[in-house]
Amino acid sequence: MEAILNQILDKLQMIEHEVSDIKTNMATKQELEEVKQNFSTELEDIKANMATKRELEEVRNRFTKEFEDIRTNMATKQELEEVKHSFTKEIEDIKANMATKQELEDIKANMATKQELEDIKANMATKQELEDIKANMATKQELEDVKNNLMKELDHVKANMVTKQEFVFLQQAVLETNEIVKKIEQNMEKHERILDLLSRRSIEHEAAISSIRLIKTT
Repeated sequence: MEAILNQILDKLQMIEHEVSDIKTNMATKQELEEVKQNFSTELEDIKANMATKRELEEVRNRFTKEFEDIRTNMATKQELEEVKHSFTKEIEDIKANMATKQELEDIKANMATKQELEDIKANMATKQELEDIKANMATKQELEDVKNNLMKELDHVKANMVTKQEFVFLQQAVLETNEIVKKIEQNMEKHERILDLLSRRSIEHEAAISSIRLIKTT
């Protein structure tokens, strides 16, 4: 009998614990009201943020259009291959046209130094010198006049030029004249020697005559 009472007491204690737990975990009316208000607020937020059927249709249409645009603007495999070949060719052209390290060294070696550039600048004509050159340059009309004058002189020279036959005759005449002049010069030299000899003899004769006169006077 005592054992049965103990079992009953144990069950009563268990029930008491369960009731206590239920009381502890049960929401009060205030808490239920707050939960209800929270759910109502969240439900209103969901309703406010939910898209309507029309909005969903518009979004679907927009995405469908964008997808079609993407498909329209997407490159095909063939187009990508052509672009790849084009870029490859351009890269090969760039490589072919690029200067080598040796070529760059040659360019650097052939470049003018700062001193050479200064010398070039120092030797360059100034603006005033260029203006002077322009001022002294012949105009097109002046060049044309010079050309016409030269043409006239050339025509005059052509008109007065001797023929080949005439030149031969002139050359022969010049040679003959030279021979005559040479002979005349030779004759003149002979005459000069004769005159010199006669002059010396005349002086000697005068000296002899003077000596004779002196002898006679003495």
